[in-house]
Amino acid sequence: MYTRVEGDLRMSCNEASDRYPDSYILIQRDNRDMFDPAGVVLYVGDDFNELFSLQVNLPVPLGIVVEGATHRRSLGGVVIGT
Repeated sequence: MYTRVEGDLRMSCNEASDRYPDSYILIQRDNRDMFDPAGVVLYVGDDFNELFSLQVNLPVPLGIVVEGATHRRSLGGVVIGT
């Protein structure tokens, strides 16, 4: 299940992750910065795949789904994110 975020909530991916720690977040990025992209938060939800498929079906060309702080994954002991 997901909900649309009302208003123009502009922030970086790390800020969005901290603001919505228990959710996945769909962000329309402003640029292609890979380290900490910033943009407008469009949707928050509890299912990564649901938001990803929403991003594919909507005209969100620079959309990215990021994980809230409690969902962050690790690779070989290195935590992705801050």
